[in-house]
Amino acid sequence: MNDAVEGPAFGWPSRLLALFALCAVAWQAWSAWQGFETQPDRVTLTLLGLGALGLLYGLGHIWLTRTRIDDTHIRQLGWSHTEVEIARISQVKLIHVPYLSWLVSSRLVVRAGGLRTWVFHASDRAVLQRFWQLAYDRQSPPMAPPSAQ
Repeated sequence: MNDAVEGPAFGWPSRLLALFALCAVAWQAWSAWQGFETQPDRVTLTLLGLGALGLLYGLGHIWLTRTRIDDTHIRQLGWSHTEVEIARISQVKLIHVPYLSWLVSSRLVVRAGGLRTWVFHASDRAVLQRFWQLAYDRQSPPMAPPSAQ
């Protein structure tokens, strides 16, 4: 393989759709807040705050996450750091939706060793090309048909 390739994990349509969805949820929360006759109690406020933080965390993940693949490792950088050594990968599955790839990010699901799996999203064309190479290089050769004797 060549040098390292890096790109965003999610494309612009996915990012904008996530932002629109978050704005719609915020609008609905504000509308519901206006309907309260009395001030909500602490438990309700705490749950609303935790829900808002969860939504903002998810939006930040979609906007900030980048995927990097080089000769030795696959890395996903963002709020959290995920890294897998390519030499340790025992199983690879590439999930790609051909006509909806502009909206649904392709993902590479890898298993290294035991039962642990990692999912790496990619929307950049160069990263996807490396994912395709990795997925097809890791496939076992097709079985030969039984000999006719």
